[in-house]
Amino acid sequence: MTNPIPFFDSDFFDTRDVILRRLKKFSLAVILRLEQDNPGGTFDALIASLKVFHDTLFGTMLSADKGIAQRRGYAPLMWGAIAGLQDLLEEDQDLIEYKGKKNPLIEAAFFPNGRTEYTNATLETADLLFSRANDAATAHAATLGADFDKTKYLALYEQFKTARQQVGEGDEQAGAARAEGVSARDELTRRLTDAVKLVAAEFLRDAPRCEKFFPVYLLLPGEHDKETEAK
Repeated sequence: MTNPIPFFDSDFFDTRDVILRRLKKFSLAVILRLEQDNPGGTFDALIASLKVFHDTLFGTMLSADKGIAQRRGYAPLMWGAIAGLQDLLEEDQDLIEYKGKKNPLIEAAFFPNGRTEYTNATLETADLLFSRANDAATAHAATLGADFDKTKYLALYEQFKTARQQVGEGDEQAGAARAEGVSARDELTRRLTDAVKLVAAEFLRDAPRCEKFFPVYLLLPGEHDKETEAK
């Protein structure tokens, strides 16, 4: 005899073994089949609920992907600005040291802790280093002379700040979308479980008809995965 208790579970599909693209194809197929075999509008509320959580889940995945793409797009600009600051200071170091012989305040403004502080820059220290170099360049531009271009320091600092902000916003967007996606997935799989129960109740003892609503093979690895990847 089959144990009936598991069939009262709240969520038959509560497993992370089913990857999202399979869950997407399966839920779409279930919605379509409910729409095609919906006597007297019996499944209207269920269909509407499934659509809401399907769209929410895969909308959040799209939002997460956009956040990740934003981070990936701006991260090279952020790190490029840090590398650019190091290169710029290397170019200007001889001039700074030469002028610093007469005015020690110049070298102290740029390199209070030595040149290696810049070569060892991290995201935690970068803002301080950019700010210091920009302030030093602005304060001592006149003394350093026509061969020195203070605007390069400001430009790099602005590039760094803009890119860092975009990276942070991308991370926040992706994180928030993932968190929302976890909840939306749970809601969607619970609604799919509701669908199994409601279909079984509507077409009592008609197993072949009930099974047509739920192409379970879409949840498993198979040829349909290759078709999805090809697209």
